[in-house]
Amino acid sequence: MSALHNAIGAFATPTAASVSSRSRSSLASSKPRIGRRLGRSPIATSAKLQDGQLVTIHYVMTIGDGSVGDDTRKRNAPATIPLGQGNLFPVLEEGIKEMKEGEKRKFDIAAADAFGEAADPNKIQKLPASPEELETLKAQVQVGQTVQLPGGAMAVCVAIEEDGIVLDNNHPLAGQDLTFEIELVKVSAGPELFGVPIVPFDVNKLVMKK
Repeated sequence: MSALHNAIGAFATPTAASVSSRSRSSLASSKPRIGRRLGRSPIATSAKLQDGQLVTIHYVMTIGDGSVGDDTRKRNAPATIPLGQGNLFPVLEEGIKEMKEGEKRKFDIAAADAFGEAADPNKIQKLPASPEELETLKAQVQVGQTVQLPGGAMAVCVAIEEDGIVLDNNHPLAGQDLTFEIELVKVSAGPELFGVPIVPFDVNKLVMKK
């Protein structure tokens, strides 16, 4: 049995949950990769929020056709997100930085600033498979179904052919304008070391002196 079967053999995931789960992971995971919040107290928000601070938000994400892609209140799961770590669309993050605790705002995000203006044909790939592997795959995966790849990435099964399976790795919301209704529930200090805030190092933000 090849690596293909090991990768795909048990990753079939219902299509209905794909848009919601993937959009949450790209917008902001409700379980962000941050340390424990022991000892972090709310901070004043009179000035613009800064990278390294934590924001707890409720949001409703509406897709271009008017349908709701995600609603944290319905899930009773506000998202706590560290600013400046790439967990939010840049345009959305800049808007949230201007908010104050308890404030609500609506943001219209163009597709180009969200998951991309259109699907990239180069992200549609065919994975070869033996006849035996294809029989197993056909019993587990259907065309149009979303599957989970190793590492947590998601893809849509486009076709199952005689010699392999074709997967679309584009985000299902590529090409869609999005609207976010944000409520800033809480602002907290981020992790500190010896009283100094820990801000992620980003080489792309360095200004080189000549």
